[in-house]
Amino acid sequence: MAKRLRNAVAIFIAMTIVLLCVGCTGNEVNIESVDHDPDIIGFIMEGIDVPEDVLSAAKTQAKQLFDINREDHPNYGYTNWRIENLVYSYTYDDLNGMQIAIYQMNYEFLTDSPENIVLAGGMYITEDNWVMPGYPNSTYLVFHQDGDKLNYIRLIVENDCTPGTQLFTEDLLEILTQY
Repeated sequence: MAKRLRNAVAIFIAMTIVLLCVGCTGNEVNIESVDHDPDIIGFIMEGIDVPEDVLSAAKTQAKQLFDINREDHPNYGYTNWRIENLVYSYTYDDLNGMQIAIYQMNYEFLTDSPENIVLAGGMYITEDNWVMPGYPNSTYLVFHQDGDKLNYIRLIVENDCTPGTQLFTEDLLEILTQY
């Protein structure tokens, strides 16, 4: 259990540890090309409809992951980031006395050096050079729900289980002990 948590934190911080298992989320990645202003760094794909608290946390996390990956992999030529998918996933009504809402996110980075990208694990690169540097749809944003307010707790990466399952819940409980 502690090793899984360390791995999740390592992925969040450095995105350098490649998870060994293929995800069981069963969600397909919906990849669409959209025109975007190359002078604007970071954008959200059309059709994403989540509360502002969730969108704000997702933007912050995607930007942090982008900055970390640019520093860790300068030869990958990452030039932009986008949130490709962001959807409500699950609510724990009473987990350690808290109501916890989970949102699933998929983010991608644009590369101007696709030939330098080393694909590993669940990574992919689209025809228009957008890279998912981890496992698709395995990034979850965890929120403490207090009435209508969603207070961001942290990001969790799970590619071998989904919210509501025993394994996900056990990992989440371990994280919440630090909250």
